[in-house]
Amino acid sequence: MYSRELDGKTYTFGVSGKLWRDALLMYDHQTRSLWAHITGEAIQGKLKGKKLTPLISMPQIAWKTWMANYPQTKVLSIKKLESRENDNYADYHKSQRAGVSGTQYTDKRLLNKSLVIGVQFEDKNGKKHYRAYPLIQFAETAIIQDTVNGVPLLIFHSKDSFATAVYKRTVDGKVENFEIKDDYLSQDSQGRQWNLITGKAKQQDDVSLERLTALNIYWFAWARFYPETSIYKP
Repeated sequence: MYSRELDGKTYTFGVSGKLWRDALLMYDHQTRSLWAHITGEAIQGKLKGKKLTPLISMPQIAWKTWMANYPQTKVLSIKKLESRENDNYADYHKSQRAGVSGTQYTDKRLLNKSLVIGVQFEDKNGKKHYRAYPLIQFAETAIIQDTVNGVPLLIFHSKDSFATAVYKRTVDGKVENFEIKDDYLSQDSQGRQWNLITGKAKQQDDVSLERLTALNIYWFAWARFYPETSIYKP
């Protein structure tokens, strides 16, 4: 999810019908520039090199769980297609097909269709890092605590609701350790409870963990754009 505002202007977008690195390309109606949807960067056209600002969002979550945390939510209805029961891509998800290029660009550290949580963040020196967390690592736990180049991370994934969120484990300048208590509730080493859907302290609604952009994605798609990615291993 990205902001449509760029350099003081608001852009509108459509699907170009083209692919780049086996992924969809968007185009903006104003300049006809082509944009990579995974990175938010314009790769061709007048705006080449520009990047859209990513918005922090929940990659996927069960409607029931979302409504329990955000009861005032409004629904964007497009001809009532939001309630479709059939998945047009069911066969693709079940197969090992990995885009137009097949296995030509496969990063063999994981299987092509392994689902991962892709995370990008900066360390204290402003250097960007990319990290992949295979969903299989959440079979027995809903949270993973990690530290990458001095950045303490808390990765949350519920196998029931499919909710995913990534936070920094720093509260008031101090690195905290967390344990899962109940579904999407976690407790830190100070005894404070946190809602991992909203990132807020349960008894202090004005206190939140810093949230990072995360994406639930097939490994082959993430690795094609971020080949320098490191992979979490317990």
